[in-house]
Amino acid sequence: MATSTSSRLTTQLQDYFDGLAPNWDKEVTRERLECLTDIIKELDIESGSYVLDVGSGTGILLPFLIRAMDALGKIMALDFSIRMLHQAKAKNFSPIVDYIQADIVAVPLPDNCVDLAICNSAFPHFSDKAKALKEMARVIENDGRLAICHTASRDRVNHFHQSIGGVVGTDLLPYESQMRRLIKDVGLTITYFEDSPKRYLVIAEKRT
Repeated sequence: MATSTSSRLTTQLQDYFDGLAPNWDKEVTRERLECLTDIIKELDIESGSYVLDVGSGTGILLPFLIRAMDALGKIMALDFSIRMLHQAKAKNFSPIVDYIQADIVAVPLPDNCVDLAICNSAFPHFSDKAKALKEMARVIENDGRLAICHTASRDRVNHFHQSIGGVVGTDLLPYESQMRRLIKDVGLTITYFEDSPKRYLVIAEKRT
């Protein structure tokens, strides 16, 4: 029964984001772009890295990642919304980007294959957050990193989703203590945790 309910919620979310895809980029503000610029700079991603962009959507992070990596390496843009990915593909980003339609709880990638998994503005929408984190930890190589970020505080993100209601009304960022426990349970070590008025950023490492 639980699996059936989870599958139904995933389908409803897919339909929801498919419907938003054509107008998604209109929601991107200069302030959000500046915040993402700073986050990517702080991650100091090396040229030639392999990066998994979780919940890539229409590709808002892709220009920042491509630039940070000097258009070398590989970016896997993963999203469960096919229409979001179609919007991203239409922008003709660098050939280092591959597009993957998949649910985060079943990532079609081998173990230990990415240097960084970054999840921007998507984590609240994962119905099984523990399983999502387990999958992200699985594909990160030893000494690789996970980054979970938003261009707003936890309270603002949660209030926004609650104000929308419907299928995303209960899609919330966990309390800090819950997030720390979830990340620890999948074998990652948090190295940075920020929940400020202008952004939310968690960085964790997969240590050997």
